[in-house]
Formats: sequence, structure tokens, C-alpha cells
Amino acid sequence: MKKIILILLVLTLAGCDLLETRDPEKPNAARSDFRTPTQPSILFSNLTNSLKEKVVENYLQCFVDESFLDDNFVFIPSASSGIRLDLFKEWDLESERQYFNNIKSLIPAESQILLKLENEINFTRADSAVYQFDYSLTVPIINGDQNLFKGSVVFTIKSDRRSNWVITRWEDLKNEEFPSWSDLKGTYY
Repeated sequence: MKKIILILLVLTLAGCDLLETRDPEKPNAARSDFRTPTQPSILFSNLTNSLKEKVVENYLQCFVDESFLDDNFVFIPSASSGIRLDLFKEWDLESERQYFNNIKSLIPAESQILLKLENEINFTRADSAVYQFDYSLTVPIINGDQNLFKGSVVFTIKSDRRSNWVITRWEDLKNEEFPSWSDLKGTYY
């Protein structure tokens, strides 16, 4: 009887492939390059990557969180967009979320939003800074609408209680030859 139990045990274990490796599971979440923004350069890298990866929560983490800094987010659209679009009068972080989700839904899954920030000028203090860039934003929208937006942007950033750099103020300046980021926000809000 002991021999039969031993044979059954060996056969059971041999059929289980206990020592054989299995194929790894595919991740459930999108890959993310978000890093704790302890320096302004990391903040702007996070902004660029959140757009490229189309991760709304990472995008919103680039902005001020009032629970960690006694300040609120201000967006100043390009002059021509501000005149045309009353919606910017009450633009806030929820508006940023809605616009981002709307454009994300119009972009093919395999495509990326590409942001280039160039010609940096900055004025830095211990806990705040102003950064100006020329930007080029490529948005591959499915319906074939305009997908290249250019201009200049002035970001006021501050270090919050966590020592994270966040955007508190965003001013968009239009390049006369191209639609601005404000035009994109206003169109897809």
C-alpha cells in the first residue's frame, strides 16, 4: 500500500510542473515614467512624459495641490483665445482634466502627444521660479484636425510642503503662424 501511495505522489508531482517557469503576465496599468519632481527639470520631464504616455493623473500631478501649498492654479490663455473663448475665465484643474481626457479619446491608442520645450529662460529663487519656453505640441487627432500647436509658455512653479515642484501659473503666448495650446484647450474642452 505504501508503494502505491508513493507512486501516486510521484506521478502527481511530476504532472504539476512545479519547477517549470511560466510566461509573465502583461501589466494591467500603462507604463509610467513619472518621477517625484524634486527639481524643476523633473517637473517638466513629467509634464512631457504624461502627455506622451497620455496618463491624465500624472499630468494633473504636475500642477499645484492646494492641500500641500496655499496657492491655486491659474491659466492665462493666449490673447486671441482669451478674447474668443469665455470658458477660460473660470479655467481650473478640473478643466485641465476634461480637456486632456477629451483629446486623449480622439488619439489612436498607439499614437503619442509630443511636446518639445526649447529656448529655456528661467528666474529661480529658493522656493519658486519662472520658466519660459518656446513649445511645439504635436497632437495626432483621429479626425484630421490641426495637430501642430506652437507658441511660448511662461510657467510659475513653486516648491510645496513635500518639496515637490508644481505649476501654479501657466501663461500661453501665441506664435502668429500656428494655433496655440490655448486654441487646443478651447477646442477640445
